[in-house]
Amino acid sequence: MDLVWRATPISETPEIVLSNWLVKELPNGDRHFVGYNETEREGRVSSKIVEFDKDSMKGKTRSGRVYHLVGPSGHDPEGEFVWSGWRRHNKVTSEVDITEL
Repeated sequence: MDLVWRATPISETPEIVLSNWLVKELPNGDRHFVGYNETEREGRVSSKIVEFDKDSMKGKTRSGRVYHLVGPSGHDPEGEFVWSGWRRHNKVTSEVDITEL
């Protein structure tokens, strides 16, 4: 049984504040935010990142949602749990943590 659930619609939550965040890169080059969704109080994996502004620490994803990265990067147990389920659901067998690059 997969424990990956659908995110709230963008019309309801167009922006999310993400703490204890990481950036994961897949073998195909897609990058995703992983961390703790402060806005909805849950672990979160974003859709593919399409834009990122390091000065403002804001990123936009393929879905159109904007993520505000707050605080230092870090590992969040709930975010890692969701990432693990997301990987299984999407049959991803490897990734690279590129947060510090």
